[in-house]
Amino acid sequence: MANTNEKAERADETVLIAYVTVHLESGESFELLPFEDAQDVKNKMSDLMKDWAKSGFLICGNHIYPWHRVKLIEATKVEELSRDESKLRMEEWEARDKARLQQSFWKTKPPREKKESEEDGAEGKPEGHQAAA
Repeated sequence: MANTNEKAERADETVLIAYVTVHLESGESFELLPFEDAQDVKNKMSDLMKDWAKSGFLICGNHIYPWHRVKLIEATKVEELSRDESKLRMEEWEARDKARLQQSFWKTKPPREKKESEEDGAEGKPEGHQAAA
């Protein structure tokens, strides 16, 4: 009986973390934020995958991927951590993910070349209208 109590106490003090990689048909792959659950991280992942499949889209950050472009979703590693260590890891992950999203937000396209009509100052004036004298 003591053995069962030890397992229950340990389960209350630890959390399971699953690291997941998404592979797209294009060959691109990326990691999702880790899944975390005290008891059954596999069911938590499965439920979320089913919800994504029902919606038809996988949303990751500011990217939306049609579900048919997802080739494989793979759990690459599962760890059992203390609740405190798990909290720190999740905060680090979220901070890195937020920084990555902010960097991608501020990326800009190269400037477009101006057309001749824009350089002549004709921009913004409707064609065929003359200024009143």
